[in-house]
This record gives sequence, C-alpha cells and structure tokens, in this order.
Amino acid sequence: MAVVENPVRAEPRTLCFGHILLMVANLDQSVAFYTTKLGFTIRPAKPLADGRHFIAFAQGIALVSGREAGHRQVDHIAFEVDDVRTMRDRLKTDQVYFFRDLHDGPYGLTIYVADPDGLKVELYQTGLTAAQVGEIAT
Repeated sequence: MAVVENPVRAEPRTLCFGHILLMVANLDQSVAFYTTKLGFTIRPAKPLADGRHFIAFAQGIALVSGREAGHRQVDHIAFEVDDVRTMRDRLKTDQVYFFRDLHDGPYGLTIYVADPDGLKVELYQTGLTAAQVGEIAT
C-alpha cells in the first residue's frame, strides 16, 4: 500500500470522530458492558428524532435497542485506552470473548474483544509495543 500525503483541503472538513450509534439486542446488557467493563461514562443527550430511547456515552458512542439477529451494522469500533494490559486482564477475568489478544496494532499495543452483541471492539494504547512490555505479539 502506497503512503499518500494528506492534501490540504478547503473548508468544511472533518475534524475528529463524533459518535457512532450502535443498534443492540439488549440495551441494559450492553450499557452494563460499556460502563462496568470498559469504564464508559453515560452523558446527557437530546432524544432521537424518531423517539427511540437510547443511551449516549462521553466516549463517542450511543446505544439503541432494536438489533435483529444476524444483522451487523458495524465492522468494529476503536478506542484509545490508558492501560491496555490492565484492561485486558480485567476483561479476561470477566470472561469477555477475545477476537485477538495483545499484539502490535497500527496505533500501539492492541486487543480486540466482543461486546455483548458480538461487535468487535478494538482497544489500544499508543506508544507501546509488545516487545517493549515483554508480551509476545500474537
């Protein structure tokens, strides 16, 4: 893959990740996963235009119920974390499914886990590699 220099673009332009709305099968179970296992913070939010109840998080995602079996809307979502190894250990203890354990990802030391609906969640810590922390890259 060739590296392409990022051209300077005229206004308007995208500044950063805003949010992602995830449709989930069980809203309570998913809220519990993101708050108790990943440390997300619920934030106030305006209601959806169509009136559906949803939960928004300060970390940039919101959850809404209504996901049908076999329907996948998102490949994965990614979040920078401050201590990926400690989070990994806690998620293992909580028996969270891992798509991939600690490894060198594009942004740093990375894991991929499943949320309660099987959505792939990438968690990474910048500035670290598996070799630096004595982990075997898998």
